[in-house]
Amino acid sequence: MKKDSLFSKLTSRKFIISALSAIAGICALLFGESHVVSTIMGAMMVIVPSVVYCIMEGRIDAESAKSIGSAITDAAQKLGADEQTIKTLEKVGDVAASLVSETQT
Repeated sequence: MKKDSLFSKLTSRKFIISALSAIAGICALLFGESHVVSTIMGAMMVIVPSVVYCIMEGRIDAESAKSIGSAITDAAQKLGADEQTIKTLEKVGDVAASLVSETQT
């Protein structure tokens, strides 16, 4: 992963919100008055943002894969590819998008 890419991910709003929620959850675990309530609240604040962040990143990556597949198909059409090649490229783009989506969630 490139340094710029890592920096942009670490400074994204989604990551900052997830990190703040995780910190709040840890604080609730450590400094809460009622052990049961603070344990449940802390666990939820740690788990939920992490899961939501992973799901959203997967959806964004899947949409990017779809748009790349669409761009490749459009380019092939403009270059005069036959219909079978176009259909194959569309299938490959759909499979790539679903693979990206499955690996991220």
